Order: sequence, then structure tokens, then C-alpha cells
Amino acid sequence: MTTRRVAWRRGDEVQADEHCTLTLRDGGLSLVGTVLGAQGGVPVRVEYRVMASGAGLTTAVHVRDLRGFEARTIALARDAKGGWTVDGKAAPALRRCTDVDLGCSPSTNTLPIRRLRLGIGASHTIQAAWVRFPELTVAKAAQTYTRLDELTYRYASGDFEAELTVDDDGLVTAYAVWQRTGISMGQDDTEPLDSHR
Repeated sequence: MTTRRVAWRRGDEVQADEHCTLTLRDGGLSLVGTVLGAQGGVPVRVEYRVMASGAGLTTAVHVRDLRGFEARTIALARDAKGGWTVDGKAAPALRRCTDVDLGCSPSTNTLPIRRLRLGIGASHTIQAAWVRFPELTVAKAAQTYTRLDELTYRYASGDFEAELTVDDDGLVTAYAVWQRTGISMGQDDTEPLDSHR
């Protein structure tokens, strides 16, 4: 089991820092992270857990969004046939989505980048279950990744387009308003403080 811990900072009108742990296992990977900041003067905390299969396809997503004293959650799941549920209810509009895209974080861009393994100059369009913030709603979104050089990709979805850079593990180093501020590698042998009650 190999683990990467990453920190990012957002540099626009939304003040936020993010801490994410990427754990690689034989059966797949997990992304577990927290985004802390403020929007419109209101404290914001977003906690997420994303699971992917050995093939790199998203299998489960859990998000908790706290804004001031309002707490909301959303849970997504994808089965082996490509069917999705949102909060336990079938979501046929998300059929054929392969990945989740958390709109509050650059972490989930790692999923298609690692899975597609594009050659330089190659391009591929995926369908993603796009979780939008602060709405905490989900929509199907066509997203195109084009590999420009060894570590640079062009991302395009709808009217939005931006370049993103990654490291050798496919983890984002810079993307739009996000900049990586730290990374550490090792074995994940720590447990959250709330794991024992």
C-alpha cells in the first residue's frame, strides 16, 4: 500500500486550503480529503471520500458539506454495469459516466489522468458525474483531456478550458485557481482522531 498526502491552496475569491490522501491498493485507490475555507464570509468545510476500482473507475463517493451551521451530505455509487445511484436512488441520467468530478477540488482530475494514460498529443473525452458546489447537485458532464507534454494536459468541459500540470503519479500540481503547496509519500499507518470513541 502506497500513500501520497497532498496540500493545495485556492487563489481566487473563494479562500480555501485542501488536504488530500491518495492511497493506492491492489484493488484500486481512494481519495480522502478536506477542503477548509470561507465563502462570502461564511466558514466552509467539505469532507470527501472517493473510491475507485483497480481499473480506475469510480465506485463510491461520499461528501459532507458544512457551511456555517448548515450540514448537507451526498452519496454516489457506480455499479459494475455503469449504473449510478445518488443517495441510494437510481440516477439514469449519469449512465455511462466513468468518473466523479468534485467541483470543489482538483483531486478527482487524477482519476481519468491515471486511468487513460494518454500519449503526448492524444485526446480523450469522458463522461463525468460532476458534483457542483455550493449547490451539492450532480450533473453529467462531457470532459476532454488532451496531453500536451510529459506533465501538462488541457482540460475542456462546456465553455471552460484550462491547462493543468501533474506529477509522475498523475496528482495535480497546478490547475486553474489551485496550486499545490506540499506533498509527502509513505505508508498510511495513521487513523483519524474520531476512529475510536
